[in-house]
Amino acid sequence: MSKIVQHSRASWSYLIHRLDRAAKWRELPANPRADDLYLVEFPKSGVTWLSFLIGNANLLLSGEQDRAVTFFNLNDFVADIEVNRHLNPVPQPPLGFRLIKSHAAFNRFYTKAIYLVRDPRNVMASYWHFLTRLGFYQGSLSAMIDDRRYGIESWRRHVASWLEEAEPSQSLMVLKYEDLLRDTAGELKRVYRMLGHDLPDEIVRLAVERSSIERMREDETMFNASHPALNGFDFVRKEAIAGPRQPLSPSDVEHITRAAEPLMARLGYL
Repeated sequence: MSKIVQHSRASWSYLIHRLDRAAKWRELPANPRADDLYLVEFPKSGVTWLSFLIGNANLLLSGEQDRAVTFFNLNDFVADIEVNRHLNPVPQPPLGFRLIKSHAAFNRFYTKAIYLVRDPRNVMASYWHFLTRLGFYQGSLSAMIDDRRYGIESWRRHVASWLEEAEPSQSLMVLKYEDLLRDTAGELKRVYRMLGHDLPDEIVRLAVERSSIERMREDETMFNASHPALNGFDFVRKEAIAGPRQPLSPSDVEHITRAAEPLMARLGYL
């Protein structure tokens, strides 16, 4: 191999590395802190519910019994990095660090993260409902599943990046939405044990109660009714929470399973 070709390949490799690094920095706050905790998901995997649970638990731990998390004030407790990168520099009590929500694929600069994963069959149906209601996608559910930007291949790349590229130096917890749904109190206590806090049972009970699907739906209805861009939109589902919003056809299920079988098996979804 000629020196010119070797130099060209090395230059391209260096450029790609620099571009990747720049992209990862754009997924960080403008004022990153080493102790920031990121709550990360592929869209529609349950991070809003997890944010309500953690936000309400933190309020209760701080002694604020008469204050609760709402859709209006959610970003005060768990900031959305895709909404605003200029975050409050002050760590949040009682944990002593900031909580930040993200939909980023694996980012080595997220040195402390909880990665929330959900069965892709339910994710695809919920994501399609969300995108179509907002007018971001006009195709059928089957077409979206096949879409490289939104569909099952995007889910596979996202989840694989976190499961396969995670580094031993990172503080990373993989949390399954289904486990959180099955034993909300137990999983919330486990999250806080990982964060170094023994969450009292009464605080767990109240946090789960204040983050129930009924409370969230009631709060969303009130919030959306006064929001000109969201009036009539429902983020919190009205039907049973465990299953898909939109029934999947047998061919859709087969497509999802074929595309993501190794990851689904690894996560216990098959």
